[in-house]
Amino acid sequence: MGYLVADPGIYCIITLTHQTAYALHKYGNGAFNDYVSDLIGDSDNIMLGATWFTEIQGGSDLGANRTVAELQNNMWYLTGDKYFASNAGLADVSLTSAFHDGNHGAKGLSLFVLPRRNINGDLNYHVRRLKEKSATKSVPSGEVELNRSEAQMLGDAGRGIYYITEDLMVSRLDNAAAACGIARKAYLEAYYYSMKRKTFGSLLIEHPGIKRDLLDMEILLEGSIALTFKTIDLFNKSIKSEPPYDGDYNYARLMTHIVKNITAESSSIITEMATELHGGIGFLSEFPIERWHREALITPIWEGASNIQALDMLEAIKRKEAHIKMLQDFNKMVNEIKDGREIASSCYSIINESIDRILSMDDIASQFHAKYLMDSIGNSMASILLIYIGNKTGNNDFITAGNLYFQRYVKKIDYDNDVLSLCDSLINIEGPERLIKNR
Repeated sequence: MGYLVADPGIYCIITLTHQTAYALHKYGNGAFNDYVSDLIGDSDNIMLGATWFTEIQGGSDLGANRTVAELQNNMWYLTGDKYFASNAGLADVSLTSAFHDGNHGAKGLSLFVLPRRNINGDLNYHVRRLKEKSATKSVPSGEVELNRSEAQMLGDAGRGIYYITEDLMVSRLDNAAAACGIARKAYLEAYYYSMKRKTFGSLLIEHPGIKRDLLDMEILLEGSIALTFKTIDLFNKSIKSEPPYDGDYNYARLMTHIVKNITAESSSIITEMATELHGGIGFLSEFPIERWHREALITPIWEGASNIQALDMLEAIKRKEAHIKMLQDFNKMVNEIKDGREIASSCYSIINESIDRILSMDDIASQFHAKYLMDSIGNSMASILLIYIGNKTGNNDFITAGNLYFQRYVKKIDYDNDVLSLCDSLINIEGPERLIKNR
């Protein structure tokens, strides 16, 4: 849905509701089934959800939060401020974090269910103000004041950081799908504009430089989409795992950090290229492409910026050993590849070498290099996945895309001269060669 909607403001509303329903269903022990039914649209009483974790003094550092919870007569009362609360004013029920009984630090957090109205029917929280943003204006983001707001604890006390981290996996995968969808919309705008706009006596798409730009965008986008749906599949297979979690969950989590970063960066690059291809009108608000670039710029920030993803990747590798299942899985894929095996093997070697570098460095050095290594691992995975998809489906365009992805985004070298003859097949979104040819 997020890939097809591809509007981060609207999809944020859906994502927050999705996250809320997920956590209530998995950790509510049946106590919140009515909420879940309403949140997933399985009743006539449609509800919207929200996740309010961020506070101004800490941002992604949830251990720095200051919201406190006090238990009285089987009711929890929350007091504090949530600084970046999306769906503020829309949410019927929200998930929010707080400390209690003198606990501090990330591992002292608990997770609470905060209804829009208290037991007397009065508003349960106050929206201090809504944010002025450069994009995502279709979702209200505000500052929420909690003043002895009524809430119920979700799951076990002190395990909030586990539930929050898991819930962030949901939203990070949603973020990846949305980033790919935004990039696809931008590509479509650029493609169809290049089919109509004439310069120097030729259509834009007839100019080799424009073909090159469209090829770069398409190859990068295909790799991002492959990474996204591979990781969604891994997450779907691990959702029964609970804290302290098993190897399948940790593998899915590792992939989520990588794919969130790769897709967000790709979306920003692709929408920028699509805007430039439009020339001056690409900067005008009366044309849609200007908006898509602004919208794409939130995807690297939402749900943890790249440095947060890099730190979490290191934790998943060094403490959870999530890389072991990842290497086994990608090695299995490489061994099943016939066409393009050499490049896929080279990518696997890069992934393996990057993991070895991480494991060989101390914490300071590994943090310094983490973002570079995360990109190297993610781009190598994308190339393998495209080649693997091509082999499994019989569509050689995927194999070609995987080979070109390797040159352009893994090795970061220029294409060979003969690639120009392949452009039309790869960038033509309406050609029959775009169809999956099942063997």
